[in-house]
Amino acid sequence: MIFLGAGASKRFGIKTLQDMTDDLIKILKEKKHEQMIVEIIDGLKRFQMIPDFEAIYTIIDGLIDPQNAIKYYGPFTAYMCKNLLKDTLPSREDLLDLLKVTREYIYEECKLKPEFHANIKSIFNRLFDVLEMGVDRRFPINPSISSIQNVNIGYTIATTNYDLIAESYLWNKGEEFADGFRGNNPFERKLDFTTFSEKRERWLVKLHGSIWQYRYQDKIFKTNQDPEKLKGIFPVNIDEKMMIYPTGEKPILKDPYYSFYRVFRMQEWSRLIVIGYSFRDDPVNIAINQNMDRDENSTLIIVDPKAEEIIKNFSPDLQRYLSRIIRIPNEFGNEIIFDKLEVAIKASNYEEYREKLRKEKNLSPLD
Repeated sequence: MIFLGAGASKRFGIKTLQDMTDDLIKILKEKKHEQMIVEIIDGLKRFQMIPDFEAIYTIIDGLIDPQNAIKYYGPFTAYMCKNLLKDTLPSREDLLDLLKVTREYIYEECKLKPEFHANIKSIFNRLFDVLEMGVDRRFPINPSISSIQNVNIGYTIATTNYDLIAESYLWNKGEEFADGFRGNNPFERKLDFTTFSEKRERWLVKLHGSIWQYRYQDKIFKTNQDPEKLKGIFPVNIDEKMMIYPTGEKPILKDPYYSFYRVFRMQEWSRLIVIGYSFRDDPVNIAINQNMDRDENSTLIIVDPKAEEIIKNFSPDLQRYLSRIIRIPNEFGNEIIFDKLEVAIKASNYEEYREKLRKEKNLSPLD
């Protein structure tokens, strides 16, 4: 299985949330919230927290409905607020427009620029060529409909990214894939998880939703064209864009997100290729931990320039898994990673990988 994080999309002109932080601060200042941003940053730094996009967004979201936010973030938060505050926190409904602007900013930044299409095709072609050398087992969401499938490692793609880079690659290849939506009309493909019970080569599991994915009235659907440009064909007065926005705690236990998460969690992979993911999402980390506990021969392969640093976020019990975590500290798209991946998917642990890399490719893990 492949897991794509924000770092995988950065190669193709999509900003990471960390990259968006300066833009968010600029938006706050343009909306005359200079004092609020100073107070947010000072408050976060006081408790050794990083004032990044996710942290700032979480606070703005909480200020709009503080009563609900306090309940959401737990008993200790409620206790501290009771003791520190004399009155109920006021609801900051004046920030609703700011939240809307921020969400629109995320949406626009996740759109793929046409000049990157050729680069996406070249890099993903190379990646999938390598991963076809390895085999995984795939479990349909409804085992009574379809039996367990033996598939190549790259045939299931999971991601927390909102962008359409994976879809774009598969659309341009003319390749059918299951993504949890069904329908021949490209403008109105309705949510249907039974697509993950059918024998299709590729599965795409988007854990946090996507741009071009919407709730309209009582239905959830996804398009493969920009709905804002489909006036007269597509209902452009959209009720809700279906994404899990970057708050500190994410509603992964609510549908449709939980059902996508369930598809991801139930896969018994032998090799998980993680590209550009920072291991800051606890539900994802738990699912990976569970698979590594279930299969002692499974390995986690991380492709990221900061692989040695970000792996510290993976588990409080990191040492238990460390020997089976293969770190490739290179940028996605760098030609050298494909040589390293060829070796990594054949290795049973990090030490074996290091030795094979030296013998078969005459490379050091740090090259």
